[in-house]
Amino acid sequence: MGGAGGPGGGAPPPAPPAPSGESPARTKGPRGASADLATIVSGLGSLTTGAAELMEGGAVKQTMVAMEHGSVFVMAISDGSLLGVHATPDCDMSVVAYHMALFVGRAGHVLTPEVRSELRQSMEKTP
Repeated sequence: MGGAGGPGGGAPPPAPPAPSGESPARTKGPRGASADLATIVSGLGSLTTGAAELMEGGAVKQTMVAMEHGSVFVMAISDGSLLGVHATPDCDMSVVAYHMALFVGRAGHVLTPEVRSELRQSMEKTP
């Protein structure tokens, strides 16, 4: 997925999803932004799961947070992992959500913890 929705979709290519509960260290620069997003995604996942349990609403499938200067989308993957995307404020939210669902449906089953770890390590080596 080259960015949710392609031109005008408003989202950069997604970073590998972080396992639920992971709290990566904060650093500066693009890798820091990915670490910050992973922390936010993990926190939103925990918050919405807790809310769903309190309200007896079943499993959380997707969370969207629309802010003045951007949006955050969180989608559950089958093994309890989460996929997060930070998008521009003018993005088409339905297009981003659609492409996330498409990505999870097509690739979610192969994103094992081992593969995610390898992807994360390769991103850390990239200048």
